[in-house]
Amino acid sequence: MQHIHQFSLFIHIIVGSCTLLLFWAPVLAKKGGKVHNLSGKAYVYCMQLVALTGILCCALVLFDPVSIYQEAFEQAQNQAEFIQNAHGRASFLLMLSFLVLTSVVHGVRALKDKAPRQSLRRADMMFNYLALLCSALYVAYLGSQSGQVLYLVFSVIGMLVAIKMMRYTFAQAVQPRQWVIEHLSAMIGSGIGVYTAFSAVGGRYLLVEILGEQAILMAWLAPSVVGTLALVVAKRKYQQRYRVAGKGKLAGQAEPI
Repeated sequence: MQHIHQFSLFIHIIVGSCTLLLFWAPVLAKKGGKVHNLSGKAYVYCMQLVALTGILCCALVLFDPVSIYQEAFEQAQNQAEFIQNAHGRASFLLMLSFLVLTSVVHGVRALKDKAPRQSLRRADMMFNYLALLCSALYVAYLGSQSGQVLYLVFSVIGMLVAIKMMRYTFAQAVQPRQWVIEHLSAMIGSGIGVYTAFSAVGGRYLLVEILGEQAILMAWLAPSVVGTLALVVAKRKYQQRYRVAGKGKLAGQAEPI
């Protein structure tokens, strides 16, 4: 089991590192062009692999943290507390993995389906939504019990994302070309997840020399803050370009389902 965890973690880190650069190819390329489409597909495949390996790693830790972290467990002064902390971290990272997977799949299907949204209502997508929502609720519970601000902040983000996606999926009608904004929001959201993990794992060691222990929280939150601001600007740009909420007939009528 430990070897499976180590191999999955290795794939998770290598592929995740590649997506840091790959993310920018579809972002900067001409929308709908060959480079955008090909790099976008590659990014989606990589992100799904990153999310699935993350889910596997977390599931293994939740199932048997002693076997996964055998050496650290044996050296721990309080082994019961060690197991509790391992379960908490794994639950938190599991939620983030569901957040990334759900965002990527939702973004792809929103683009494919456009207004009808048939594949967004399939059972596998419902599982993704519910897995994200339930894991976020559990992490919120853990945060309230332990006082972990990080858990509370990201659990709220996870719940809001899940609810927003489900509202779009089950809305009776959507604005014309709203699928463009939905696709954009979901894909940028997945990119925020990649850079959050990178910043938290590597970036915090650079910041900790300057800011101390508070750098850990900043390393987790900085990509979300910056990414959210960038998403707001991008949404306004594409809402104007594609007239998602413009005046006249386009804004007054919803696309048929």
